[in-house]
Amino acid sequence: MKAKNILRRAGAVLAGALLLPAIAWADSAALSAFEMRAGGRNLVEGFDSDVTSYDVQLPQPAAVTLSAVPESGSARVVFTVNGNSYTNHSVAPLQKGKNTIECTVTDGTLSRTYTLGVQASEPHRTLYFKSSWSSRPYVYIYTDTPSKKEFTGVWPGATMEKYNSDWYSFTLDDEADSKAMVIFNTGKSGADRYPAAQKPGILLDFDGYEGWYVLDEKKFYTSNPDGPRKPEIAVTPQGGKVKGSRTITISFAGEPGSVAGTFGGRPLTLSATSSNSLTVSDYLADGAEGTLSVTATNAVGSAEFNATYIRDDSTPVVTLTGDHRELSIYQIMVGSFQHGEGGAPGYTDMWGPEGHRKDGNLRGIINSLDYIKELGMNAIWMTPVFDSTNGSGGEKLQATGYFANDYFNIDPKFGTKEEFRELVDACHERGMYVILDGVFGHHGGTPKPSPSGKTIDNTTASNVRGTDAGNIAYPGSLEFFKEVLRYWMDEYEVDGWRLDQCYQVYQGGHNYWYDLRKEVEAVCGERRARGEQWGTLGYMVGEDWTSAGGITVTQQDGLKSVMDFDGKDNLVGLAHGVGSVGWFLESDAAARGYKDAGVNPTIFLSNHDTSRVGDFQDVNTDAGMKQLMTRHAAVACYSGPACTYYGDEIGDKSGNGNPDNKARTSGRLTDFNTNEQRLHDYVAEVFNIRRNNPAMWRGSVERVQGTGYEVITKTDAETGNKVTVVFSQTDQTVSIGGTGVDLINGGAVGSSVSVEAWVPRFILMD
Repeated sequence: MKAKNILRRAGAVLAGALLLPAIAWADSAALSAFEMRAGGRNLVEGFDSDVTSYDVQLPQPAAVTLSAVPESGSARVVFTVNGNSYTNHSVAPLQKGKNTIECTVTDGTLSRTYTLGVQASEPHRTLYFKSSWSSRPYVYIYTDTPSKKEFTGVWPGATMEKYNSDWYSFTLDDEADSKAMVIFNTGKSGADRYPAAQKPGILLDFDGYEGWYVLDEKKFYTSNPDGPRKPEIAVTPQGGKVKGSRTITISFAGEPGSVAGTFGGRPLTLSATSSNSLTVSDYLADGAEGTLSVTATNAVGSAEFNATYIRDDSTPVVTLTGDHRELSIYQIMVGSFQHGEGGAPGYTDMWGPEGHRKDGNLRGIINSLDYIKELGMNAIWMTPVFDSTNGSGGEKLQATGYFANDYFNIDPKFGTKEEFRELVDACHERGMYVILDGVFGHHGGTPKPSPSGKTIDNTTASNVRGTDAGNIAYPGSLEFFKEVLRYWMDEYEVDGWRLDQCYQVYQGGHNYWYDLRKEVEAVCGERRARGEQWGTLGYMVGEDWTSAGGITVTQQDGLKSVMDFDGKDNLVGLAHGVGSVGWFLESDAAARGYKDAGVNPTIFLSNHDTSRVGDFQDVNTDAGMKQLMTRHAAVACYSGPACTYYGDEIGDKSGNGNPDNKARTSGRLTDFNTNEQRLHDYVAEVFNIRRNNPAMWRGSVERVQGTGYEVITKTDAETGNKVTVVFSQTDQTVSIGGTGVDLINGGAVGSSVSVEAWVPRFILMD
């Protein structure tokens, strides 16, 4: 299949079809000029005031400026676009497919309507490729889901067209969507291929209509990284309820020549080259609503941003209690989450899907904290940040952080100790805990001694399962890791620990997590006695993939929480529909198979080693988006620690790669599509409900089952706070046994509520 050149700028073909005969109209109800402009070009060429109907073709949907000049100065002009009214000289969006634009001229009792039929087609996606290969590249494009399909024929596929001296291009088949994959190669007898043999292709999941793949960087760009590009506008936060003290940041990329904006109707003075900050209280009174509009233009094109903000200073400040059950944790894979400019360089490669970020750093996390806080989260868990630059296994393994060589320093590819302290302080200022990832069962080789001279015992040991315990032996290493715990909690006020492959620390019939947990509790007690607020939580959660009944690290009074893989599988699968949710929320740890007393597992839907929950329910369909809402709502209702993996709040999907690292996709905080935004906003609603209502995270459960629905009422014995959550598989009306207030939509609720299928309702009961 040969690549075709696709028109990338706005253009049109005016058919000039006269669908109605010309009629002698009174001049006062006629137009002397009529324009529909897109991209600076008038698409209605050769206008004749006596011709009242035209056909126009656009290569893609666009926003158009409508302008008409009547013959009579007393005449009035009104537009409708697809049934929606617009005034003269206004801008109207056109949808894909058929659009109808009507311009009605009225002067007294006389009127005339001009009609434009606009057909806007959607452009094909185009793939661009740059490499140092000496031969013309081929593209083999295929998909494995739901069944094998080849879009470019059998191997090696189709040749790419020369775009310029550095780039080749290929126009994708319409069916080759974001789930399709590509393997670049130089033909059957060629020596070059990427990805390598036996490796899956690169997902064609780039945003927009253009994907520019640079082989040296192994990543996609949405526009030509070598040349001029349209300006981009980044705004945080992107609308919604905000406090008067909140700062809105606006920045630009793509070297715009001019930028402009208004907020609440007031003009803004904006810099195109540096970040801009606005304080909400300078523009909006408490309770007021205002629209932020920003534009940026350069020689290539223009961009615009519009969002509505509501100032609300009445939001209560929620004080953390120190109860582990209240945790709403946001998990971050440091290498793939965010890269903050001005921070450390990050790694250039890591075990994870091709075409996704590998250069994440601490600065990127610092820049994202407001986003995380507004999701309703009160803690972050970062994958390991200890220095791994001299660890074994090469850069791809070092970048994961799970094979450290220095437990007392920050990995310089991620940042500095000063940046880490800034990160911890910034979290604490926002009322958020910091949880580190501790790997105390294996290391990356030749770890440095502790500041006091303690070392790791590398003697081969065997854990309780009879397999190698990594390369760390106990009790010889116990004092070293006690010092690790104490150092980061005392020096940097770290609040908790996620413990990788924790079963490796159960050795010789002894559970050394008892000793390490006691050390953490001792540090917390000492800090509380000194009046310290942070570094006193002492949360510890172990990673053990074994089913609940086989977990050993909770034995002998060891760990009090583990990642709940059984619970994850139950909520992701929902084998019994919403009944699976009801059973999970009603059942305590013992009823779910955990054997040891006092254990409160941490629930989650995905992590960096599993498939994403979005792989099982497609956020890009309304049904899949709503199914994801149910799963997140179930997590928010759990009486115990809850964890959300970055990207799950928008239904992100895994990339290509191995099953245990394909979920390490590039973190996204902006530019969501409609369904991603709806899911994001719903997740933020339910986790803020969890934050503001103790019944959600520590309440007792009353369960009422019905046909295709579950009514879960949670009551907090200490405060009397009571929240009813209704889960349903169909659109139906459900009795809730009382009255209350809708916590998501607002307004009073009677004894029965209407529930949309897979969109749980949250009611604060009277």
